[in-house]
Amino acid sequence: MRLARLTQRKEFLAAADKGRRFRSPAFTAQVRDTTPEEERGGLRLGLTASRKTGNAVKRNRIRRRLRAAAAQALRDQAARPCDIVIVARPEVLGADFQALVADLSIAIDRARPQKPRGASSADRRRPRDKRVAPTPA
Repeated sequence: MRLARLTQRKEFLAAADKGRRFRSPAFTAQVRDTTPEEERGGLRLGLTASRKTGNAVKRNRIRRRLRAAAAQALRDQAARPCDIVIVARPEVLGADFQALVADLSIAIDRARPQKPRGASSADRRRPRDKRVAPTPA
């Protein structure tokens, strides 16, 4: 079975901004439920492996492992209307394949809503007192 893929940057960004997150030791999954108006039909998968994970050979091997694990884990949920972006970590290479499959299979259901990005922690603090020290005359 071949999963549909996310191909455009704006789709990856939408999953990151409006999606829920699931963290495992080997990857982070960002899950965004699609609306009926989007008419995409079914689950779509996007993979990200940055240069921090290793050289090109390692990144390609990481993507192949994650794609194979996703094909097994998400087979039963292929009709579910959502987008999944998997952000890989270098630990994917050393992880047990069955552990990857198990983590991916629960990623959709356990993904938690992320914290709102509206106000930063600096904005929520009390304003500082604006007293000015007297200047010597």
